[in-house]
Amino acid sequence: MPRINSPGFRFVANINRLHFMMPILFTIMISLLLAYFTLFSTFNGANSPLLFDGIDEFFVALNITVLAVVSTTSLFIFFRLFREKPELAVKILVATFILSGILSTLLFAKLLFTSLGLESPLILIIVALVTYMGAYFAYLVIVDALSDRMKNLLFVVCSGALGSFVGVLVPTPPIIVISLFLAIADLVLIKRKTVEKFAGEATYEKLIVGIAFSSREWGIGIGDLTCYSIVVANTSLNFGIPAGGSSLLMIMIGSFLSLAIAVKRARVPGLPISIALGLLPSIMLSFFL
Repeated sequence: MPRINSPGFRFVANINRLHFMMPILFTIMISLLLAYFTLFSTFNGANSPLLFDGIDEFFVALNITVLAVVSTTSLFIFFRLFREKPELAVKILVATFILSGILSTLLFAKLLFTSLGLESPLILIIVALVTYMGAYFAYLVIVDALSDRMKNLLFVVCSGALGSFVGVLVPTPPIIVISLFLAIADLVLIKRKTVEKFAGEATYEKLIVGIAFSSREWGIGIGDLTCYSIVVANTSLNFGIPAGGSSLLMIMIGSFLSLAIAVKRARVPGLPISIALGLLPSIMLSFFL
């Protein structure tokens, strides 16, 4: 959660803490709800506890590899484009994120409809409409016509859906490793101001505003929201809804502590404290109980 010192977007000490916590809570609740849908499908005779039928260890490893390759390639392309055309790079990143969130939502909807035995052709119409809406919102991002309120709403929904999808798809040990790696990377990048040095202070501020759920006083990056959702969804699926609820509570506590620190400092990474606390239920249940 960076502190932005630019006209019209300031992080101030007297911000409404409840308003700051609400997007985090709603994003994680969406992730938790989608994880519950997955559990619900297994209790109702679905063939697989995950999003795909006939899943095995090779399939999981393949998906993890594909996710890693695609993510690395996408980041490489993004930073190459970001160096030359930063505004276009941010628009493409946000549009891709929205499309990914919509696709994740459709996959969960397919899982729910299948578990309920709903195979009506009308489902295809719903899928087509949702796909069109996702493409339309992505187009609005590219042409810079999407309102801030709608952008914030889409960030919450897509962060929750995409995070839940990854949390459901990937086993717990890789989730723990990946989440801790991202938390450490977030800390190092913010402390060393790596992105600011690479792109420049003014460009960095535009980047943060473009990829954050933001108000005039504060901003929460979509990467932070997605990581929170991944941790809670994975914990819920593998250890049950109560464990997922505990993870949610710990992340909320971590976010509040990060906010308290951010009030006094220039920029504070949103992942380290929240992720470290949010992973405690998974780590304890996996390795100590």
